[in-house]
Amino acid sequence: MACTGSGVQIPSAPQILVKFLYIKEIYLQTKELISSQFLIAIIAVLQVSYVVKQLGVENFGMVTLIITLPSLIFRATHSRNSDVTLLALKKGSNVFTESIIFDFLIGLFSFSVCFLIFYSELGSYFGIKEITPVILLYLFSRIVQTFSETSKAILIFQGKMKSFSLLEFVTVLVRFLSILFLFSINASIENYLISQTIYSLGYGLIGIYLATKYEKFESTNFDKLSKYFNRIKKSYGKLRFDQILGLIPQHFDVILLGVVSDISSVGIYKFAKKLIEPINYVVVTFNPWLQNKLKNSYETFEINTFFKQILLPLSFLISIFYVVFGRNIILILGSEEFIDSYAPMLILLIGFIFYLYTFWIRQYLLFNDLITFHAYGRLIYSGVFLLLSISLVGTYSSIGIAISLSSAMVLQKTYEYVIYKKKLKS
Repeated sequence: MACTGSGVQIPSAPQILVKFLYIKEIYLQTKELISSQFLIAIIAVLQVSYVVKQLGVENFGMVTLIITLPSLIFRATHSRNSDVTLLALKKGSNVFTESIIFDFLIGLFSFSVCFLIFYSELGSYFGIKEITPVILLYLFSRIVQTFSETSKAILIFQGKMKSFSLLEFVTVLVRFLSILFLFSINASIENYLISQTIYSLGYGLIGIYLATKYEKFESTNFDKLSKYFNRIKKSYGKLRFDQILGLIPQHFDVILLGVVSDISSVGIYKFAKKLIEPINYVVVTFNPWLQNKLKNSYETFEINTFFKQILLPLSFLISIFYVVFGRNIILILGSEEFIDSYAPMLILLIGFIFYLYTFWIRQYLLFNDLITFHAYGRLIYSGVFLLLSISLVGTYSSIGIAISLSSAMVLQKTYEYVIYKKKLKS
């Protein structure tokens, strides 16, 4: 029995046991993902620390601008394409070959767009004075990286979380080791791009290797490809609309800051964002596991229990960590040059924690053919970000961008929660 005589209700032993067993069950189901994402987060933090110390504020800002355009274009055309493949697999057919070909075609298109922009006068806005062989190789590697979307979909569909975790961890580790080796020779922007190239090539090729353990390549022809494209065009279109709307805040923040302010401000802001991004690894940990749970029926999964017993206490601990140790983290991982990153980091923390609270809503919308509402949320996200950033960045620089991004994230996720309650819980 719970003791209530003092006016404070103390959970009974059975309740505590139930909570413990629930947390244990979630851990056992996601332990491979947790361990891999934890290690990835550590590597990511060590990597950004090493890179900013070696390159300095201005060069770090410069390399950030260079990789922004390829990230923007490839994500606009192909990010989360694993969701498209996952929905196709849900219908019970082998689409491995067709999906890989589709990945390649989309990657080739994205490569061409990036090349044309870098070749034009617009390239100067992204720090490109000329297209070097290193930049060409980096763009090519992004084509290969697109194969990973099909691979991830197959691994998630088959429930192979260990293989999924291996893919994520090994490629990130190889990139970090490449940076350490190449920077020991020469800490330059070119060597950073080569390391990113190695990562992209490894991600795509290792992904294909792991996926072939569960799905086999089959002969295809124009008729099969045509049928596949017709089957996915609706879901692909919805997801592209959704992704493109969300790319404005995710990448335009750096571009706008670089145009309105200076390269040093870009470096300060990007460092703050890199420090807060490990929160995303928590989301990445639970996303594939949740997709596997929801692929058959969302009604059997108790999201309220997951929220109260996992997400709430986890977000509280994360918030305390950043507030208390934030300045020390900046000085340890960066230097005095980056101490101004503390304020934008805490502002970004608000938006990222709110995202952690509500990331699961997107998966519910996806598996109930309501992903369009997520796109509407992204429209709010982009609109709020643009309105606020244009007003604030000139005066408040990196802090203004951080306020704009966090505000946009909170309003988007609030809208999505209202839709979730109205469409799925009414």
